[in-house]
Amino acid sequence: MKILFVYYTGTYNTRFLTDLLILRLEEHGHICSRVEIERGVPPADTEGYDLIGFGYPIYGFNSPLPFNRYVNTLEIERGQKFFIYKNSGETFAMNNASSRILLRRMKRRGAAFAGEYHFVMPYNIHFAFDREFVREILDKDEKLARIMIDNLERGEISEIGSNFIYNVASAAVSVQKIGGCVNSFFYKVDKEKCVRCGLCVRNCPEKNIRLDRGKIKFGHRCDMCMRCSFFCPTNAVRIGFLEGWKVNGDYRLSEILEDTSPRAPYIDENSCGFYRCFIPYFARIDAEYAKKFKDD
Repeated sequence: MKILFVYYTGTYNTRFLTDLLILRLEEHGHICSRVEIERGVPPADTEGYDLIGFGYPIYGFNSPLPFNRYVNTLEIERGQKFFIYKNSGETFAMNNASSRILLRRMKRRGAAFAGEYHFVMPYNIHFAFDREFVREILDKDEKLARIMIDNLERGEISEIGSNFIYNVASAAVSVQKIGGCVNSFFYKVDKEKCVRCGLCVRNCPEKNIRLDRGKIKFGHRCDMCMRCSFFCPTNAVRIGFLEGWKVNGDYRLSEILEDTSPRAPYIDENSCGFYRCFIPYFARIDAEYAKKFKDD
């Protein structure tokens, strides 16, 4: 199959997943292309592809605004097959509603739904995940990637159910446009820590940060991806009202994925609090993987 990946990434979790999926698909002999969404990237040519994969991180139970805007510019032929791969730092059911806008737009264009998959990736806000927890998450992502590829090759459709309540609640808390604009008035850089490396300026997907006469300045079209603060080498970027939830520092996901040393499960039946939501999610992936690949 010839597959086009169209994705938006904030702190590169979705890019990491896209790399993983393309690697595994190419191992199966498929031909893959990609378009990473940033401000100024022209609409992708979608003609001639057997499948289009749409990927994004879930922001506050919604798909990112830059992703929605970009998808709206694409020419999609009637009957074009597409699938969704999305990710978040938790498995809350309301995340299921995040694809409602994309699904509605694809339905209007007569596209053919080929499946939807929810991957877990480590937080880039709220709090940092432990390395051992990230290892377990990536193990499940590898399994889900293999499940997804097998389904796509067989034409089996995996659906993630939402409902009216989730859809309404998700729409009600969609504050990216207002929140990003308002919060950006309070972004600042710690002058004592900033080394003027320009990484935040170069990396911003919305081109919302500039270096003006030696000073870092923020515009007001932030989509709250947190890339500037997450990757700042000196932790100098202050993100307004969200400062108390900031996570700074690369997880080095590729290194963690390659670490195959023995370990005990991080999530088990004794996990409590926030971590309990991962028990049924991990169990479902393990059960489906065992069913599909029982001869491995």
